[in-house]
Amino acid sequence: MSTPPIVIIAEPDPMISSVLRVEFTRGNFAVFLAATGPEAEEYAAHAVAHLVVIDAKLQLGAYDACARIRRRPGYASRPIVLTTSEPSPRIRAAAAKAGATVVLPKPYSVADLFSAIRPFLPANDLLFTHRAQPPGMSASKEWIRGQSFTWNSGDDSALTRNGLLLPMVRGKAKLIPVVGGKGVMVPMFRKPVS
Repeated sequence: MSTPPIVIIAEPDPMISSVLRVEFTRGNFAVFLAATGPEAEEYAAHAVAHLVVIDAKLQLGAYDACARIRRRPGYASRPIVLTTSEPSPRIRAAAAKAGATVVLPKPYSVADLFSAIRPFLPANDLLFTHRAQPPGMSASKEWIRGQSFTWNSGDDSALTRNGLLLPMVRGKAKLIPVVGGKGVMVPMFRKPVS
């Protein structure tokens, strides 16, 4: 089984990040959801993502995270999309200085994302050529900080179709035992930061 393309999404709005996770999961992409710039950087440190999407209004440094991810090995030519509700010339200039590939205005869809990055990638890039697996086939992996990534087959649940079981939206995940001795990671939500 081939490794699915990895997408890092740094989006503080849980509604938007959930919608993006569902859409990318449907296409069998592995999705890392980050609430802050440092979380996105940590994910980028563990694997070279095929696409990084960062919201410009992250509380902990969207532009700094973009610049540091761009300087990481393997990210020189990977698309980093900065999203914003106000794509002003000032924001576009700051995004270009940070190394963002493109600034995408909100609201947007996954199709809009792919349209925005298409001019910057070859037609045979895995983001465009990747096909979802047939029904009943999926990759699952519980991600634990400090471990390397390996892929194995798993159940075909809503969680495992994500390709990676991560602390998915906010906070740490909790292992919930299920019949058969295996467990499922379920996110434990934190209160929103005011």
